[in-house]
Amino acid sequence: MSAADIAKRLKRAERLTAVQEQMRRTAEWQLAQTRRDADAVEADRAALLAAVGSSAHGHLFLEASNRRLRGLAARATELERIAASQTADVREQGLALKRAELNAERIETLLDRERERVEAMERLDGLAQRRDASLP
Repeated sequence: MSAADIAKRLKRAERLTAVQEQMRRTAEWQLAQTRRDADAVEADRAALLAAVGSSAHGHLFLEASNRRLRGLAARATELERIAASQTADVREQGLALKRAELNAERIETLLDRERERVEAMERLDGLAQRRDASLP
C-alpha cells in the first residue's frame, strides 16, 4: 500500500472521528435536555403540592390536582426511561468516538512508517547511485 493510499485512509478516519464527535455531542445535548425536562416536571409537581397544601380551598380542587399529579408522575417516569436510554446512547457514542480516534492513530502510525520506509529506500538508492557513478 502506498503512502498516498494510506493518507487517503487517514483522511477518511479523521472525518469519521469528527462525525463521531458530533454524534456524541448531540447525544449529550439530548440527555441534558431530557434532564432539564425532568427537573421542570419535578418543579411543577412541587409547586402543585405546595399550592394544594397551602390553600384553604385545596379540598375543592383535590380531584383536578390528583389528575394533574398522576399526569406529572407519568411524564416523570417516561422522562426517566428516556434519560436511561439516552445515557446508554451517550456511552455508546463515546466508545465509538474512542474507537474512531484509535483507528485514526493507528493509520497515522502506519503512514509515518510508510513515509520512513520510502525515505530509507530513497537514501539507499542515492547511495547506490553515487557508488555506481564513482566506478570506472
